[in-house]
Amino acid sequence: MIGLLRNEAVRKRILAPISYDALMLVMNLITGVIVARTLGADGRGQLAATLVLVLTATWLFSVGSTEAISFHQAKNRRDAARLIGSWLAVVGVASVVAILVMELVLPVLFSAQTDSAIEVARWYIPLIAVSLAIAMYNGVLLGDEDFTAYNVLRAVIPVGIAIGYGILLLFDEFTVEGALVANGAATTVAALGMAWRTGRRHGIARPDIPLLRRTLWYGLRAHGGSIAGFVNARLDLLILPAFLAAESVGLYSVATNTTSIIGALTGTVAMFVLPVAARRKHGSARTVVKTLQATAMIGLVLAIPMIVLAQFGLELVYGEEFGQAATAMRIMLPGEVLDACSVVLWAGLLAANRPFLSSAAAGPGAVLTIVGLLLFLESGGIDAAAIVSTSVHTLVFIVSISLYRHVQGLRWRDFLASPTA
Repeated sequence: MIGLLRNEAVRKRILAPISYDALMLVMNLITGVIVARTLGADGRGQLAATLVLVLTATWLFSVGSTEAISFHQAKNRRDAARLIGSWLAVVGVASVVAILVMELVLPVLFSAQTDSAIEVARWYIPLIAVSLAIAMYNGVLLGDEDFTAYNVLRAVIPVGIAIGYGILLLFDEFTVEGALVANGAATTVAALGMAWRTGRRHGIARPDIPLLRRTLWYGLRAHGGSIAGFVNARLDLLILPAFLAAESVGLYSVATNTTSIIGALTGTVAMFVLPVAARRKHGSARTVVKTLQATAMIGLVLAIPMIVLAQFGLELVYGEEFGQAATAMRIMLPGEVLDACSVVLWAGLLAANRPFLSSAAAGPGAVLTIVGLLLFLESGGIDAAAIVSTSVHTLVFIVSISLYRHVQGLRWRDFLASPTA
C-alpha cells in the first residue's frame, strides 16, 4: 500500500481522478437535494426521465468512440487530425439517427407522462449530439494522456449545473425547463472546451475512410462489452418491479446507489489505463497490474467501513426504515470491489488490441444475471438479488483476469507482485 501511494504514476492516474470523481459526487448530491426539495417527486421524476433518455441514447449510439479513439490516438498520434475529422462525421450521422429514433419512441417511453413533459423532452433530445461529441473528444484527450484537461473539463458539467441551479434559485425561477437549460448549458460548455483543446493541438482534417473503418470496427467490438456491462449493472433494477413490491424496490435502490460509490470513484481509473498501456507495449502488463492492485486496495478501503456501518449509515442518511437494506448492501459490496477490478482488466484487454475479448469477458455475467434473477428473485427478495449481483461480478472478474493472464502470458503470482518490482 505504501509503495503504491509513493508511486508518482499511481498518484497521477489513480488518486487524481478519484479526487475529481469525489468532487462530482458531491456536486451531484447537492443538485439532487436542490431538485428534490424544489420540484418535489413529480418534477424530480420528469427531470430524471428526460436526462436518462439522453444519456441512454448517447450510450447506445456512441459505438465505442471513446475506447476506439483513445486506443488509436495513444499508438498513432500523427493521425490525430484525420482521426478527429473522421469521427466527427460519425458523430454527425449517429446524432441524426439517435435524435430521430428517440423522437419516434418518446411517446411510448413517456406514455405515463403528461403532454407537457413529452414536449419538454422533445426539445431537449437534440442534446444527444453534444453528448456524442463529448464521448469522441474524451477519446482524443485520453489518447493524448492529457489527463488534467480531461478531469477539469468533465468536472465542468456537474459544477456548471450546480451554479446554474443556484442562479435559478436566486431569481426564484427553478423549474424543470430551467433545470434542463442549466444541464444543457453546462454540457455544451464542456464540449466546446474539449473541441478547443483538441482542435488547437491537432486541428481537423478530412475524413479518412480506411482509418475510420479500422477504428470503427474496434469501437463496435468494444461496445459489446459496454452493453453486457450495462445488463450486469442495471438489469436487476429493471426486473425488480415485476416481482417485488414498491417498498422492496426502494430498499434495493438505496443499497445499489450506496454501493455504486465504489465504481463511481474508481471508474475513471480504467479509462486512463487504456491509452497508457496501449502506448507502452512492453510495460502495458505492468501498468495494468499496478492499477489493478491500487483499485483493489481503494475498493477495500471504501468497502470495509461500509460493511461495518451499513445499517447505522443507511438509517442515518435515509431514515430508519431503510436499515432493512443493510444485509443486501453488505452482500453487494464485495462484488462492487471485484467489478471495479474487472473494469481495469477490460481496459487492459482493450490496450492489448483485444476488444472482442473485453466484450466476451462480460458476456457470461449477463447470462447469469438474467437466469439468477428469474429463478431466485421472487422467493428470495432483495437479498437474493444482491447474491446474484455479487455472484455475477465474481464470475466476470474470474473470466476477465483469466483472459488477461492468457493474453499477456502472465503467471498467477504476477498479480500479487510488488508494484515497484
